[in-house]
Amino acid sequence: MPKIFTQEDRDVLREKMLDTGLKLLESKRYKYISVEEVALEVGVAKGTFYNFFDSKEAFFYEIMQRIKEKNREPLKKLSPRASIDEITECLYYRYTHVKTVYEYFTTEEIKQIVRKLPDGDVGNDSESFAQELFGKLEKYNGKPEVIVSMFHILALASSDNSIKGERGYKASMKQYCKALAEYIVNGDNV
Repeated sequence: MPKIFTQEDRDVLREKMLDTGLKLLESKRYKYISVEEVALEVGVAKGTFYNFFDSKEAFFYEIMQRIKEKNREPLKKLSPRASIDEITECLYYRYTHVKTVYEYFTTEEIKQIVRKLPDGDVGNDSESFAQELFGKLEKYNGKPEVIVSMFHILALASSDNSIKGERGYKASMKQYCKALAEYIVNGDNV
């Protein structure tokens, strides 16, 4: 007879599955992780997994959304009148302390996952982060398209922290973030 889960049991089990999926992504690529492996790690049957998620793609899409949400944490701390230093720290944290979806999934894997979901959001994470930043700040002077391009550059730089060794990488990222923050606040008058 199948086990009957309370809502609390379901919530805990769902979180455990998502945490396990993220942990597995730390050591191997998406395409090499099977539903069976996730279920085995969690200690449930493969069929139980499908009681929580419609597909492998739906499962990993939810993990992607959680990664994006974690990337937004620094934005929550910004005030609408944030200073250049506060914006710099927000950006620096995002690009040096938190992994982006691109560090877990290739662009092709993201497209593959989203293609299989009718309501999947394929939007670019840098663009959506920029939009949230613009919505958070009372005013900004930089051109949005330039800021988004600078976010793309930061994302590329952050994906290879071997640049100049660990100390040089962090120092370089701090300078990139400060330059971007100054442009956000001062626009072309930097």
